[in-house]
This record gives sequence, C-alpha cells and structure tokens, in this order.
Amino acid sequence: MARGTRNIRMLISQECFAFLADAMCEFSKKTAKFQSLRSTVQHACSSASSMEIAREDLDRFFAEHPVEGKVKVWLEVGSDWLEGYDTFRRRVAQIGGKPVQDKAVIPFLIHLAQVRGVF
Repeated sequence: MARGTRNIRMLISQECFAFLADAMCEFSKKTAKFQSLRSTVQHACSSASSMEIAREDLDRFFAEHPVEGKVKVWLEVGSDWLEGYDTFRRRVAQIGGKPVQDKAVIPFLIHLAQVRGVF
C-alpha cells in the first residue's frame, strides 16, 4: 500500500452493490471509458465539498437503501483524494449526529453525486 492510501473493505447488501454498479455504468457511459469503483467514487468525491447535505437526505437515503449485507467490496482511497473523502465522511457523521461507516458513506456520496448531476 502506498503512503497515504487507505484500503477499505466492506460487506454491503446486494441492493447497495447493484446501486454502486449502476453508478459505475452511468459514469462509464458519460465518459465513454470503463470506470472502476475507485474512479467513480473519486470523481464523486471531487465535487463533495460543494454538495449541500441535509439531515433529511441522509435519513431518506438510508431508509430506502439498506447497506448491511454479505457482498464483499474493496476500495483503495488514494492519497490524492483521501483528505477530501475524510472531510466528506466527517460532514456526514456531523449531520447525522453519529459515527458512520465507509459502507454507508460511499453509497451516500455516490447518491449525492447522481442527484447533483456530477455523473
């Protein structure tokens, strides 16, 4: 692992997996280039600092998208976007009023990017 990177291993629901796969597909079609989960999340993260987050958005997303599951997903967050990701993660925790796990933050980030037209 390169210095300043973080390896995230998650167990997510089949629904959450399908949601992330659809986002990668959407981003791939937009860019006319196959995109990985890493590049999709990284692209969403590049716009995260300007995204408004309301508590209602968090609650609605998690009520509609269960994240707990048995599908294994691995993501490496690179040093070039780790700080932005951590900042977004802290904002979600602060707005939600409780600590959050990566397996919840990543799909929510992707959701916001889709809603805000980032993809």
